Amino acid sequence: MPAKTTAKRGAAKRRPPKKAPEPAPDRFTEDGKRIVKLEKTRAHQRYILKNGTQVPGASTICKIGDDSSSLIHWAWQLGIDGIDYRKARDQAADIGTICHFMIECFLHGHVADLTEFSPADIERATVAYGNFRKWWDEEGLVVLEPEVQLVSEAHMFGGTIDAPSKDRHGNIVLLDWKTSKGIWPSHRFQLAAYERLWNENRPDQQVSRRAVVRIGKNAEGDFEVGWMASSEAEWRVFQKRLELYYVQNDYKKAA
Repeated sequence: MPAKTTAKRGAAKRRPPKKAPEPAPDRFTEDGKRIVKLEKTRAHQRYILKNGTQVPGASTICKIGDDSSSLIHWAWQLGIDGIDYRKARDQAADIGTICHFMIECFLHGHVADLTEFSPADIERATVAYGNFRKWWDEEGLVVLEPEVQLVSEAHMFGGTIDAPSKDRHGNIVLLDWKTSKGIWPSHRFQLAAYERLWNENRPDQQVSRRAVVRIGKNAEGDFEVGWMASSEAEWRVFQKRLELYYVQNDYKKAA
């Protein structure tokens, strides 16, 4: 007599889980440099303290209380000129992303694969990257830790610093890239926060020089370096914004 079974008639058989796609093999140039593509779906960076608490990033804090009047005027002017601000915004974002990625690859010793982007955007980004490289070489800078992610246990925030570097005199230089139309106060607040992050985590390599580096996207020479003799005033503003962030966060939890 056949053994009884509790399975229902017509029940679908469980399919084995799909295997994750194999990662693409690494590619290299003839001189041994790795060729890399931009990760467009890169997860948003999370900053975690030693006790497991997640804290905000410096860029998030710097947006609190920021003045958006210049952005509103930009969108208004585009409308007057008959240009869709959304298309202009997206194109500018692509050019800035490509340029930032090219710089990141340079600092890591990689070669950027830009095949997914349009030739027009690549051309404009390449001009911007050329402006950066000319300045970088003239300054004689050597990067210490590109794209270093740090958290402050003392002040409870985190951040990703573009290029902590050393100049030809041995000074520690903190740099933050921007592809905006200008250097805004919030950029300086963010750099001040990065300086505290770095000094807290690298006490033997205290920052001596700091600058916001604006890499323009419009033409050759559209480049600006905003050196800061000190970041004390900007740090005080950042601290107040950080305090407001936590006050607002507590309020939302209690509501």
